[in-house]
Amino acid sequence: MMIAGILGVYIGVIVLLGGLVALDGLKKVREKWEELPETVRIPYVFFGGILLLFISGILELSVWRIYRSPLTMALSIGIVEESLKLSPLLILLKRGEKSYLWKLTIGTAVVFAVFETLSYISAFAFTPTRNGTQMLLFGVRLVVVAFHVLWTAVPLSYLLYGKNREALAGWAFAVFAHSVYDYPVLAASAGENEGMIAAGVLLSVIAILSLKIAVDRALQTVRKEIISALP
Repeated sequence: MMIAGILGVYIGVIVLLGGLVALDGLKKVREKWEELPETVRIPYVFFGGILLLFISGILELSVWRIYRSPLTMALSIGIVEESLKLSPLLILLKRGEKSYLWKLTIGTAVVFAVFETLSYISAFAFTPTRNGTQMLLFGVRLVVVAFHVLWTAVPLSYLLYGKNREALAGWAFAVFAHSVYDYPVLAASAGENEGMIAAGVLLSVIAILSLKIAVDRALQTVRKEIISALP
């Protein structure tokens, strides 16, 4: 199968399968948001998300100038972004209620993802494409907004309501899922062979399927805490 065909299948999988996982996950995150009592200030979330996006861009460009391999680039994106999106929690860990920190971090991840997607959509608008490719790419970016939130929700929920080893495993999963999502396109752009690209697609599909299980388990940890706190 030609590289263009592999990427075409991959885009379709993200839009269809990823879309289903994303909708299910976002529904559950929203339900958890509504169950938690604290409120967050919109300006903190808004400017926090934009600041983190700016910092991630600087860090990723710095890595790319030194290491040009697709695998290194994909890993750097996963590590940098999944770490930065947790930074509001890590900075304020002992300065607020758990529910406030959970909402603040999730809200910041939403803003981060939305503005990242807007930057990509702006680029798509000036890129000549055919056969509905722009619409497919637009669909991918909408799904990835949800992925960003869910990738953050998994380690975040364990950091606040679970055990340290669960939080570390959740962060490692988020980095893996994010990295393998990015790898196929980066590998194709760098001229990697079809086998490497197909392997990346397969790992990404596994990560998408695993994301539903990971989100369910992480949010269940939050729910147990809420129930235990009831009088």
